[in-house]
Amino acid sequence: MPFDKISVPSVREAFVSTIEDKILSGELKVGDRLPPARQLCQDMGVSLTIINAGIAELAAKGFVTVKPRHGTYVADYRMQGTTETMVAMMRFNGGDLNERDARSFWESRTAVDPLIVDSLMRRASDDQIRQLTPILEQMRQEKDISRICVLITEFFQKIYELSDNSLMYLLYHSTVIPQRRLYALYIQHLGLKKTMDHLETIHDSIVHRQPEKAKKEMLEMIRPVLEGPDAIYKE
Repeated sequence: MPFDKISVPSVREAFVSTIEDKILSGELKVGDRLPPARQLCQDMGVSLTIINAGIAELAAKGFVTVKPRHGTYVADYRMQGTTETMVAMMRFNGGDLNERDARSFWESRTAVDPLIVDSLMRRASDDQIRQLTPILEQMRQEKDISRICVLITEFFQKIYELSDNSLMYLLYHSTVIPQRRLYALYIQHLGLKKTMDHLETIHDSIVHRQPEKAKKEMLEMIRPVLEGPDAIYKE
């Protein structure tokens, strides 16, 4: 039986994660100035090369801003971040999105999903659209909730893929793992039958090329998450 090599973070990765965690936890706040690089070397026991490379990576992710001859300052990563910033946020939360970011995810879906459906209708062939059917059939037969949640993400991932909108597909794919947990909470909140009813209607509407019906059902699926007295995520 083969065994894979154990992978451990490099010193640079450990430095970057340490600073990210201090920023994400609020220990370091927007506008705070990081200690000079040489002081970080002394305090953290790493080389100047590691510090400089780590600072460059943090800047690329939107966590810090480097001001020549002034220093390095904590930036507003929500305003300046990238998809890598989102990955760092999920890592900090143990692979999940926090409640605020989960609400933001669902809110963004109300805007993006209709766009994706319109793109899919223009660009995908009937044969391509029928690729959704085996995924739904697996969901119908599956009893394990965690496996169903995996299949739900695959179902919507396929819809995004068939839209041929590479940017939206990339953004969707970057949140696949926390989405599985979001769908588990969704099923717990609304029940498996209601969840499957939404998915069946979305599937049938897309297969029969009824975009307005599909878009309406997608919004109906999301609405209970955000609205009403029993909403999962409240303002």
